[in-house]
Parts: sequence; C-alpha cells; structure tokens
Amino acid sequence: MLNGLFELIANTLNFFYTLVPNYAVAIALLTLVVMVITTPLTLKSTRSMIEMQRLQPEIRRLQAQYKDDRQKLNEELMAFYREHQINPLGGCLPLLIQAPVFSILYYVVRGLTREAMFESVQRLVRDGYVPDATVTSGFRPKYLDSDTELYQSLLGDDHMRAFGIDLSQSPATALSEGFLHALPYVLVVAVIAALSWYQQKQIMGRNPNAEVTQQQQMMMRIGPLMYVFFAFVSPAAICVYFLVSTVWRVGQQHYITHALYRGEDAPGVQAQKAMAQLRAQKEKEGGGAKAAKKAATRPADADRAAGKATAKSRSNGSSAKGSTRPAGKASAGTRASSGKPPPRSRKKKKRK
Repeated sequence: MLNGLFELIANTLNFFYTLVPNYAVAIALLTLVVMVITTPLTLKSTRSMIEMQRLQPEIRRLQAQYKDDRQKLNEELMAFYREHQINPLGGCLPLLIQAPVFSILYYVVRGLTREAMFESVQRLVRDGYVPDATVTSGFRPKYLDSDTELYQSLLGDDHMRAFGIDLSQSPATALSEGFLHALPYVLVVAVIAALSWYQQKQIMGRNPNAEVTQQQQMMMRIGPLMYVFFAFVSPAAICVYFLVSTVWRVGQQHYITHALYRGEDAPGVQAQKAMAQLRAQKEKEGGGAKAAKKAATRPADADRAAGKATAKSRSNGSSAKGSTRPAGKASAGTRASSGKPPPRSRKKKKRK
C-alpha cells in the first residue's frame, strides 16, 4: 500500500517535471495541488470551530443539566451538533491529510536520490573483465519507471540541483561543508522560520484578549520550532515543500481573518463575544463560590473565638481565686512546694 502511495507522488512529480524541467518547480507545483485540495477542508473546519465557540454557552448549559448522566449528555451533545451542523473533530482533518503527504514526499525524495553502486560491475572490474570506466556511481531512482523523464534525469547523477541548490542535501549536511556553501540553505530555513512565526501572529492577533492555557502557549512556541527543525535536517527538496505550503497558509490565514473576523456581525466576532461572556460567567460563579465558602467558614471562626474567650475567662477566674488565699497559707504552701524545712527559732525554750 505504501509503495503505491510513493509511486503516485513520484509519478505526479514526473508529470510536473515534464511540464517544467526543474526539480524545485515540480515540487512546488505538487505542494500547490496538496494545498488546493486541503484548503476547502481547512475553511470548513475553521467555520466549524467558530460555530463551536459561538455556541459554547448552550453547550455548557447542557453539560450542567446532564452532569450526572454521562450517556444522556453524549446523546444530547450529538443531537446538538447535528442540529447546528458542527463537527467537533473537523479541525483535525486538514492535518490528517497534510501530514501523510509530507511523510510520503520525504520518502519519495529519499528514494529518488538514493545512491547506488552497481556492485555486480564492481566485481567484474575487480576480476579484470570490465574496464574501470564502466564503474559508475550516483542516483538510482525508486518508484518510477525507467522510461520516465524524471528517472532519466536523475539516473547516475549525484545531485538534484535547482536554482543553485542541491535538493538532495539537507541544510545540516551543507553546513558541515562550510558556511558559504550552506548560506542558501540557511536563508531558506530562515524564511520558513519567519513565515511560521508570522502565521502564529496572524492567528493570535484575531483575539489578543483570548484566554490561552499554558499547554496552548507551549504548543504555539514548540510548533514553529519543530517545523524549522524538520526543515533543517531534511533534504532541501522538503524545504521547498515547507516554504511553499507556509506561504500558502499565510495567505489562507489572511483570507480567514478578513472573511470571518471583520465587522460586528462576523461569525468570528460573535464567537469571541460568546467566549468572553462564558469567561465572565465562570469568573462570576467562581467569585460566588469563594464568597459562599468564606461565609461558611465565618460561624466556625466565631465559635472558635468564643471558645478561646471562655477558656481565657476561666483561667483568669481560677487565678483570681488563688490570689484570695491567706498569706500564711500561701507562704506555707510556698515553703512546702520549695521542699526546704522552716528555719529554727533563735529563742531557746526555757527549761522547766
């Protein structure tokens, strides 16, 4: 099955290479085809996400109403989604399509530019049957028929050059050969990084006051970095895919912002208002719960204070009683407590 997908992508690349004999252009045209296919799905998933946000207060009401009956809650939510034509998992669909294309393209490029030494010829040369000039090294492309134009162009070559860059080499490998040699690769990766950052800024700029969790902040930081990392360690042909797809997504986000987030009646603005209302309601409920908890603790505090006051008054009363005892008794008690015998009287008893 995977070989069939690899052959499909490789033959599509061969088709575009036949139209424009340039490896980078052929990969760019393939990327555009993928983005054109996924764009309607992306727009649909974005509208579904906005509708989910707009209806969050009603969803929260259902969750509160059926919080003790999980099965009933799921049934009501599914009916609610069907009524409003919402797909909670619709946002994942474009990613589920693009991720396999990226992986397949990666393996296709690796297969098209695999280096193969013809070992059988080497053995013949070693045994002295074939002249050395017949020993060749270079690419031996996979996933293509031998009569295709792309196959013939790559066969026996040792580079996949376009616009002065070897697309079979990764920026990391190029950097190990020297900075000047790697400068074009580094510039491409830098452009990809800048476009990825700008795309995140586009998304966040629609609602700067939105509540963002720590997990979301972490994903927004790690996502572009991982994107750039893959571009840095992958063949430059994959960088072409990243570059073209990121440029497309920047334009796509620009369209979404102007089509769905402009004007008070725009769906995105209505969704933001609904989410702000929901946050305010949560804060109000949280403040009420804190006040109720504080009020509940007040009687207990009053009881503890009264108990302390009673104990203190009792201790004061007992000390006052002790102070009214005669001095003699007190001194005797003091002497008894001290454990020392009373001193003998200096006066001697008269003898009879």
